[in-house]
Amino acid sequence: QSLLGVWGSDANNVWAVGYNGTILKWNGSSWSLQSSGTTQYLYGVWGSDANNVWAVGGGGTILKWNGTSWSSQSSGTTQSLYGVWGSDANNVWAVGYNGTIV
Repeated sequence: QSLLGVWGSDANNVWAVGYNGTILKWNGSSWSLQSSGTTQYLYGVWGSDANNVWAVGGGGTILKWNGTSWSSQSSGTTQSLYGVWGSDANNVWAVGYNGTIV
């Protein structure tokens, strides 16, 4: 699968996201496929630390990593989201198609 976004908190916690819900995690020595629970394309990924990571994508998809697993988060939109950034774990924004900001 093609990969479209990458973010890491340190050399042992790096995530890459891409087509068909692909999420890969680098643990310092190898990449492993993560279960995302979606087939939407994932365009962006960002985190505040290794236990708070968000991935965004097609159809308003927002996923959150809690240190153990990914879970779907409500975005309130069906517009594709292409970028995600925050100042800390409680202040995170996603942007996307047609000027969407959530």
